Amino acid sequence: MEGTDGTVTGVRLADGRLIPCDAALIGVGGVANEELALEAGIACDGGILVDLAARTSDPDIFAIGDCTRRPLPLYNRTMRLESVPNALEQAKQAASAICGRPPPAPEIPWFWSDQYDLRLQIVGIPFDAAEIVVRGDIAAGKFALFHLAVDGIVQAVEAVNASTEFMGGRRIIQRRRQLTAARIADMNVTMQELAS
Repeated sequence: MEGTDGTVTGVRLADGRLIPCDAALIGVGGVANEELALEAGIACDGGILVDLAARTSDPDIFAIGDCTRRPLPLYNRTMRLESVPNALEQAKQAASAICGRPPPAPEIPWFWSDQYDLRLQIVGIPFDAAEIVVRGDIAAGKFALFHLAVDGIVQAVEAVNASTEFMGGRRIIQRRRQLTAARIADMNVTMQELAS
């Protein structure tokens, strides 16, 4: 970055070219800290590999949180989930396994962030989404985006100041509901009707 008096004026590339700008956004991604696990001989693949009990490839070692790559049976995939709800769910899984109790009911991945007057709530992950349907009023700042697979199954819901759609979306995704775009977008159809 180049600039004067604390203000960015450009970005200098490795080849020496300068791209002028008035503002720059830096996006920094997270990398799982798996060094200790690798040194212990535990299987890793862009995160510590765990099962649905948060157990690693060593049956006596459990791992939870951002550093793990866990199964998501609902989506038939594994991935890292960097969120507080994920760490809490995995803690319940590990505690149940350690205590010899039945596993807790699986949860749908969910995330949230409050950004000034916007409450962002996301449930599910938009894997294999073929269509995005808007429910609500984007201009009014109260809406949700429903991500549908080709067969109409709701994969994820991204809600902005729309907690009802977020909560209903959790039930819809859990039940693997198939919905049409027209029905989702129709505000005369309640979330309770969509979820049942």
